[in-house]
Amino acid sequence: MHRQPLSGPVHPRMWSIEFQVMVGALVVLVLYHVVMFTRLAFRKATVEVDRSLPVSVVICARNEARTLEEVIPVLMRQDHQEFEVVVVNDRSEDDTWEILQWMKPQYPRLRPVNIQADEKFNYGKKIALGVGVRAAKHPHVLLTDADCTPEGPDWISTMAAGFRNGRKVVLGYSPYAVRSGPGSLLERYDGAIKAMQYMGFAQAGFPYMGVGRNLGYASEVFFGAGGPRRHNHLMSGDDDLFINEVARKTNTTVIADPRSFMTTRATPDLATWIRRKRRHYTTAVHYRFGHQVLLMLLPLARMAFWTCLVLLLMKSRWREVAIGAGVEFGLLLPVTMAALRRLQAGAITWLALPLEWLFLLLDPLLYASTILVKPKRWK
Repeated sequence: MHRQPLSGPVHPRMWSIEFQVMVGALVVLVLYHVVMFTRLAFRKATVEVDRSLPVSVVICARNEARTLEEVIPVLMRQDHQEFEVVVVNDRSEDDTWEILQWMKPQYPRLRPVNIQADEKFNYGKKIALGVGVRAAKHPHVLLTDADCTPEGPDWISTMAAGFRNGRKVVLGYSPYAVRSGPGSLLERYDGAIKAMQYMGFAQAGFPYMGVGRNLGYASEVFFGAGGPRRHNHLMSGDDDLFINEVARKTNTTVIADPRSFMTTRATPDLATWIRRKRRHYTTAVHYRFGHQVLLMLLPLARMAFWTCLVLLLMKSRWREVAIGAGVEFGLLLPVTMAALRRLQAGAITWLALPLEWLFLLLDPLLYASTILVKPKRWK
């Protein structure tokens, strides 16, 4: 009987180059989301407040007379036993100093500090910050800005809880207020995603920045590092660069309790937001090298993933598309949305995906613009 020759095994269709690149990007993204972001997304956020720890709140203000009239009475209603509010008048040209002097008799906890203008020196916020921290009488300091408002009367006590167990640095969240127009949507998404990153990284043991609108540290850390003097030549970044220098896994705490949120006044228009965002790009290049790598790898992996997924769609590689989409919609997007809900991002949570696509185009364009045209100094 004639025997048919044995045929070799049927080889599956070879995976495309685009799919292999996409898988590599997905591995990176899964690691970031599982290791960095799930803690913020799913870990219990509420903390037991500490109403007894003496705290100094430091505000650096320049030409903020009307704003201070509104925010100081709110801060004075904080439900905390021992605190002061140190307001540094940073060379204001309006009647900020007069307003502070007028309010001082009404609020014994208010401590105004004045910096006179000097035509020989041109500096940003950093000098005022150093003056404020040195003027603080309590060893634990909370920083915020004049255009920020606490979510409620427990802001100080909730942030103060972060100093338990010998912690020296406390990272909080400062969402932007809602206003009409597309600029507000971009600003709020950008702020929430940045918070998701720096809070998630810190919870995973890699603290790299904080925002001065809601930040705390022990004054001994400030004095031990010499304050932010090393970065005095920069136009911005006094807060996050200082934290990048001193924050470590063992001394840093993240407070994601909504009672600790400090809402920031919305940027008045899209053009102003773009100018501020461009200025902030000048800061990241001064982070520690390892942090720069981690922060660069994340958007590169996102860009590679979505680029490859589009190419696979164009080539009708449906099985490969299904695998990539399954990981995105089954793991990555749910973790991102859960983290945004933790940050009370509201409608932004449901727009996370299209806004991610938009910022994958917008961020490189704005960064490139900072290379071509240098941003102006703060204020």
